[in-house]
Amino acid sequence: MPVLDVIAWVLLFIWASLFAGGLFFGRKRPRRPLLPHKIQIASALVLLLLPWYGFLLTRPGAEDARYASGIAASITLSLLGGQLARRSRPRLSVVGIAAIAVGYLLYAVAVAQYGATLESVRLLFLSLGMLVGAAAAGAVLLRTRRQSPVQAWTAAAFALLLSAATGLAVGLALTGPRFGVLAAGALLLVSGDLLLLLELAPSLSFSPRSRPAAQKNRHGLPSSSDAAAQLLRVPGQALIAVSIWAALQDPTSLQFPLLA
Repeated sequence: MPVLDVIAWVLLFIWASLFAGGLFFGRKRPRRPLLPHKIQIASALVLLLLPWYGFLLTRPGAEDARYASGIAASITLSLLGGQLARRSRPRLSVVGIAAIAVGYLLYAVAVAQYGATLESVRLLFLSLGMLVGAAAAGAVLLRTRRQSPVQAWTAAAFALLLSAATGLAVGLALTGPRFGVLAAGALLLVSGDLLLLLELAPSLSFSPRSRPAAQKNRHGLPSSSDAAAQLLRVPGQALIAVSIWAALQDPTSLQFPLLA
């Protein structure tokens, strides 16, 4: 576990309290969204402060600064994109997914550039991640087979990007045990985003006449898939933010002894 300073622990505690409190009060409102809107916004704002505060602790131009800036920008786009992707307007859903995709690119670059080289272990898990991504892309193509080829293949490429980025994170965690929080967060985040993508995929469209994404049930409430995606995505983003403090630690402890 990375060593966090007092301010980081305070921010993490406030975020966890808001998130857990929102879930608790949400249980008392069974016909309402999973998290009350105001609590959801407050939780997201606190979570945004965590990685950007971590970035302020880095040395300008250093490797940890590049890592922290990439992670902070990635979480910012992921949180924003997640909100837009759930909007009832199809075009906003597309913009939201595009923001998440750019966030994943920044995240993958941040993870890939950390460390001297892409060791064989990291390359192995990148390859495994791409294999899993290929399977997920196939599932997305089946869900979007009635749409235009451009939309279908774009959604499939997004699924592949998610899994490849996760493979990079797992590979880094195996070469540096303190990055275990990064791998755990990446697995949670990609699981939530794949659920969100599969939920949105059948109705993604650039046409203003298209029906909104099938993310609500007949009562107008978020579907079970959308609720599960929220439960997975937000804690995953918090763990990824915490990984910045792993990058701030002594780089000589990066290598895992069993893989030396």
